[in-house]
Amino acid sequence: MSSLKTTIRAGIGYESKKSLDQRDVVDTVTASPDILLGSGTGTGKADIAFCDTRTLAASSSENLDLAGGITDAFGATVNFVKVKAIEIENPAASLSNLTIGASGANAFVGPFADASDGIVLKPGEKVILVSPAGWPVTPATADILKVANSAGGSVDYKIKIVGASA
Repeated sequence: MSSLKTTIRAGIGYESKKSLDQRDVVDTVTASPDILLGSGTGTGKADIAFCDTRTLAASSSENLDLAGGITDAFGATVNFVKVKAIEIENPAASLSNLTIGASGANAFVGPFADASDGIVLKPGEKVILVSPAGWPVTPATADILKVANSAGGSVDYKIKIVGASA
């Protein structure tokens, strides 16, 4: 039996300082706390994960089948019933934009408003999307996460998906 413990860090903290007459005024905002997902399948839990560095040629795309079309680090087929978190990074050295989502047929809608919506990641950009309750994945009708590369050149993008099998 395996278990999965997930830590999601996606917060912005900063300190802004302005020197005034005989004093400094500081505005400090702390980063949001980590989101922790325990091992399991309910709200706030996850039991399966997928992580990969994938290569897309210029002007190409791929459809990641979240319901049985990808394998985990142990070689087991991953079958998400709910997706709890997605992280996708287009490396700074990339020469192309990546579009995430906007799949059309059998699209995993998840965090998007509808099947035609997508997120464009320029070189050096990363997106982290989190839902402790999870976004549903429906085999054969709502299970395709599309990743498309523009015409700039080949891209070795990084992707992590955490979710639940039930």
